[in-house]
Amino acid sequence: MYAIVGYFDEVTESKIVKLWEELWNTAITDYPYRRKGHRPHLTFSSFTEFNPDLLQEIEQLTSLYEAITLRFRLFGSFMKSDSFLLLPDPISMLTDLHQEIYSLQAAPSLYTPENWIPHMTIANHLNPDQQAAVQHLVKQRLDPFSGTLSKIALIQITEPAVIELQISTI
Repeated sequence: MYAIVGYFDEVTESKIVKLWEELWNTAITDYPYRRKGHRPHLTFSSFTEFNPDLLQEIEQLTSLYEAITLRFRLFGSFMKSDSFLLLPDPISMLTDLHQEIYSLQAAPSLYTPENWIPHMTIANHLNPDQQAAVQHLVKQRLDPFSGTLSKIALIQITEPAVIELQISTI
């Protein structure tokens, strides 16, 4: 599996990693540590076939964009889901970037423009007790915050690891 994801500035990434560490240290969930190299991110696209042309296309696309400031005020879950997410306020720069990234692929993706809900996963595959514990901890630890989407990465997702094939600064 491959994906095109957005990475955050160091301060934002550190804030989420610190939360993940607390979830791990309190034995609530191992979500962020299931794959080596897992980082806080927004997923723009996922696909099974790798097209080497994507490397150059992503580089060209990212040269047209600047870093995007996002405001995170929503914490929740998709319906009938065992995941918890942080959702940025919707802004046109983010949806425009997603549309451009989506147009680079030939293969269909779960992340079609009409279905894409930008989010950062905090934890998933949780039982009801874990869900309650995650919800309690996040509500204690996080206040609304702003973060900067500063990089676009092409990654390969394998069972043991997330492998960064390319990272481009926006």
